[in-house]
Amino acid sequence: MNEITNFGLKSDKKEVGKSTFGFVEEGKVIRNAFGANKERIIGEVNSTEEESLQYFEEKFAKLEEEVNEIAEKIGQQDNKGSFLTKVNHLKTSLPEFDGLGDFVALDEKLDKMLSELNLYIEQNRHKNLQIKTALLEQLKPIAASHEWKTASAQVKEIQHKWIKTGAVAEDKREEIEGEYKVLVDDFYSRRNAFYDDLNKMMEEREADYQDFIQSAKSLLTITELEKLRPAIHQKQEEWKELGKIKPTKHSEFWSQFQELIKAALKEARKKAKKVSGGNVKQQLEKLKAFADRLNAANEEVIPEIDLKEVKEQWRFFQKIKHKEAFELKHTIHFAIEMLAEKQFINALVDKRKGDRKDLKLRYKISRDLLERDRRELHTFQENLGKFNMAEGLDNMLTKKLRQQEQKVEVKKSILEQIKSQSS
Repeated sequence: MNEITNFGLKSDKKEVGKSTFGFVEEGKVIRNAFGANKERIIGEVNSTEEESLQYFEEKFAKLEEEVNEIAEKIGQQDNKGSFLTKVNHLKTSLPEFDGLGDFVALDEKLDKMLSELNLYIEQNRHKNLQIKTALLEQLKPIAASHEWKTASAQVKEIQHKWIKTGAVAEDKREEIEGEYKVLVDDFYSRRNAFYDDLNKMMEEREADYQDFIQSAKSLLTITELEKLRPAIHQKQEEWKELGKIKPTKHSEFWSQFQELIKAALKEARKKAKKVSGGNVKQQLEKLKAFADRLNAANEEVIPEIDLKEVKEQWRFFQKIKHKEAFELKHTIHFAIEMLAEKQFINALVDKRKGDRKDLKLRYKISRDLLERDRRELHTFQENLGKFNMAEGLDNMLTKKLRQQEQKVEVKKSILEQIKSQSS
């Protein structure tokens, strides 16, 4: 078969139907070679040869029209890079396209479009790199901030700008996107940890309200109005120091408190009894006996005592509000903490399938627990100044600090006791 090129050279063979860009031979429509692409059969004659050639010429004309429309859109729109895939597809599929036309000119046009698009994308990615580099510099101090509310809004704004900014060059993408991800992930990780701690504190604050309601029930034991009224006033002052919680919870606890006051006043008016000095003395004696019992139990490294029963008794004794009981109650609270800690050590020994009487193992576990609590106390003390964004947290933070300090003291006492009995 002799070729007819796209320059219109005639074939030596005899053809009935022919075109500038192809010909018909043996009932087949053949496209001329162009560039590095050889002649190719693109279809069959279905009616006349002239109509078949015209059909494939019209098909090529539609392809030209599509390419021209894309070229026009590229010139009109800002997001030119979005056309790259389409133009590249047209370019690569051109040799296999079944049509008759000036493939060389169309191929050159697509090459030019690809070149312009690649240049545009390269320039755009360089610009994107500059924008994202600037955004990273803005993000660094913000991501390190502890002003969570303000910083969160600023990080969110930068994230929005980052997403709107397109991709950077491939050789820079992993580095800049990786740095951005580390900064954002670290910020949200620290923020979530902060709010987790804050939520725990809020839960503890609700527990303070529950403890307050329990302690307020002591009003029901005061039957003398002259003593009940100042006691109520004292409780009202304590209520003010509890701080803020969710409004719904606050209303719930407030209603419980008011019901207790009403019930106490009603009972005091009804019975009009006085608390005798002998009764006060009796309560203090019981409290002292309770403290002695706990201290005696704590003389053992592995005390035999029902901690649940102890805590139930402690709830009752906490209602005693006499000044003489203050030191005793502090002693009792510390003793209960020691008993609870020793039971916790028992559980850890059991978990390791060790012998509870193994003082070396108990010493090691107690030492590890003490070191952990010391670290937590140190971290809490360092971060104490950062809890300044929420109002009304001072009392709660002070209480939290005292609790953390007592945990350390309890474990120190246990460790010294084990060491003493080991020698």
